[in-house]
Amino acid sequence: MSNKQAIKKLTCSCCGKTTLGKQWRGYDTGYVLCLRCADWIAEREGEDAMYESYDERGYHYDINN
Repeated sequence: MSNKQAIKKLTCSCCGKTTLGKQWRGYDTGYVLCLRCADWIAEREGEDAMYESYDERGYHYDINN
């Protein structure tokens, strides 16, 4: 994926909520994590595991516009 991807509306792969993000090769097309689910997963698994599974917070998900 290009580093110059546009931020777009995607579906949270955990809860199904519409959220803003950038497509990542590790996700099915059209899916990303919403902030609520990202925080919930990070609390349970840790930030290192989050990076390995969901890539970079603030770039692919949890984006502040």
